[in-house]
Amino acid sequence: MELSHGPFIEQKSKSMQASDPLRAHGSVYEQLPVDKSRTRVLALHSHVSSAAPLSCSLEVVTLDPEPSRVYMALSYVWGDASVTEDIIVDGVSFAVTSNLVSALRQIRKSFGEVLLWADAISINQRDILERNQQVLLMRYIYSKAKRVIGWLGPDENGGSQALKTFETLFRVAIIYPDNFEWVRRMPELLTADGTYSMDGKEIQSSDSLEKLLSLLRRPFWRRIWIVQELILPLNLRLLCGEEYTDIPEPDSFYHTVNKLAQIPSGLPDSVPLYMWHRLTECMALLRLLADHRFRRLQREYQANRILEGIVGFMNARKLLEFHKTSDPRDHVYGLLGLFDLDIVPDYSEDVMVADVYLEVARHGLKTEGPDILSLAGTRHSCNGPDCLTHFDSPSWVPDWRLPTPARVRLHRYPQSHAFPSNGGLQMLVIDHKWLRGSAVVWDKVSRTESKTGFDLNEWDLAERIDIEKPGDCAYPSGISRFRAIIVLWHGGYDGSKGSRRDLQINSDLFRSYEVIFLANIAKPWANKYRRPARPTLSRHMFGVDKVISVPKDHRESYILRSRQLRYDMRCFHTERGYIGFGPLTTEVGHHVCVLEGHKAPVLLHRRGSHYVFVGDCDVVGIMNGGVLEAVKRGEAEITEIEIR
Repeated sequence: MELSHGPFIEQKSKSMQASDPLRAHGSVYEQLPVDKSRTRVLALHSHVSSAAPLSCSLEVVTLDPEPSRVYMALSYVWGDASVTEDIIVDGVSFAVTSNLVSALRQIRKSFGEVLLWADAISINQRDILERNQQVLLMRYIYSKAKRVIGWLGPDENGGSQALKTFETLFRVAIIYPDNFEWVRRMPELLTADGTYSMDGKEIQSSDSLEKLLSLLRRPFWRRIWIVQELILPLNLRLLCGEEYTDIPEPDSFYHTVNKLAQIPSGLPDSVPLYMWHRLTECMALLRLLADHRFRRLQREYQANRILEGIVGFMNARKLLEFHKTSDPRDHVYGLLGLFDLDIVPDYSEDVMVADVYLEVARHGLKTEGPDILSLAGTRHSCNGPDCLTHFDSPSWVPDWRLPTPARVRLHRYPQSHAFPSNGGLQMLVIDHKWLRGSAVVWDKVSRTESKTGFDLNEWDLAERIDIEKPGDCAYPSGISRFRAIIVLWHGGYDGSKGSRRDLQINSDLFRSYEVIFLANIAKPWANKYRRPARPTLSRHMFGVDKVISVPKDHRESYILRSRQLRYDMRCFHTERGYIGFGPLTTEVGHHVCVLEGHKAPVLLHRRGSHYVFVGDCDVVGIMNGGVLEAVKRGEAEITEIEIR
């Protein structure tokens, strides 16, 4: 569903084109009954000629407990609201976007007379109260439809052929799930720019993957409303021009998308690697649809908390970063059909975007505690220069339009809890929008690394360590500074398959990480000190001259993990000698704090009597209650702070 924002598309009777359009508007719609389970569907009239004008009539249907009429629902993108065509609704000329006209023509041709729900016609877009109420019915409208049709648009740039490729790919890959037999059965899929050889045969390119990728990049897939419209229905059909395909069963679709989204080990030499990358790129665009359709099916049989309420909403954010909407409020309202956020949509002009985002944050704080802060920060707040909301939005409120902060993209210190709550004053909302609660203002940023993300390397962090000075090698938490850097470099997570525990310093995996770290700093260290590096560094890091061998999977884990964790992060050093990763906005002078009930340390900027929330951070040595131990020793104190 994509509600109209700004000037409404005019609906007018042919006999009243020069009259007040509101009169024509009133001639189309009658007010829906007070019963909140009712909506309108349009009865699309058939015609022998596909070129004949589109004509339909409106009917009111009841959704609860079961639909009073069998209907289908349409999922589509509105397109340019200024480019419209007229259809006839209950004898009245009614202007809709050209893309909707194309969809209705194709549906009439394919299905004949049907009952169809289409937001631009089924909802009185001029009636704010009706729009608010209908948004709350989205989960029922799409989940109870006999079928949902996803209109991808007309057959342009090989769209219909791409949809055939989509259908064939999944049908064959599902039949042959455990090997590469499916590749041999459709080799043209993996060819581009000419020919290549498989089993002694020359295969001609059809650019199938390029066309499929182009289809998956159409605006349809980038609508925020597409998420619930394609996840909720049991029967989902994609339509492009005259070509259609039915989405496979949720479990098969989920497992096949995940299989094709990863480059497998043992890839045959006959399969071009760069084309497999193209295939994984296509699958990445389908992951959200596959993952949530599968998980929703599973939820029918067992409780799955990560899909419910604010937890489900927060988890889904990582897969929603490329979705767009004309009204920023729809980054919340557009997902209410999937996640119960205890929020009532309100499209009134006096309801600001910041008000909606604040309401979600307050709900999250109430139900999940301070962990909602992990999605906020100065880069992700409503205070940025590109923000669409009003200027006084609190810094602790996440901006739901923006990408998920880098720190919460991957598992980092899964067992950590910087300040477990003991029933004291946790972070509470005061004056409707400020945060107040217990905290320890522990440290202050004294230096930041100029390099960020992938540009940062191990030597940038190890260069200042003078191994001849014991004080340089020591770290405040009692481990060596080399080891602290390695823990930071890998996010404190052991990286083992299926594991959800912190990285253990006495583990074989950590010892392998030490060896790889040593190898990566050996050459620049030798150049700086003009002497062989490995024996000297080995003695200081391991206490022995001989370096152990490293298993292949440990080496792969080191490379993958360290690259992922550096992305979009800035390394910083503190006055107490700690080292950490924070948002790119981290600056000298920011305070390192722990908040009661929040699992990670945070960075705050002092502004007069209050603080501004900068973002979550990783600080080696205080991720697991280290600051509270310092409080017990009298080295710090718990105070009450306010975040605005």
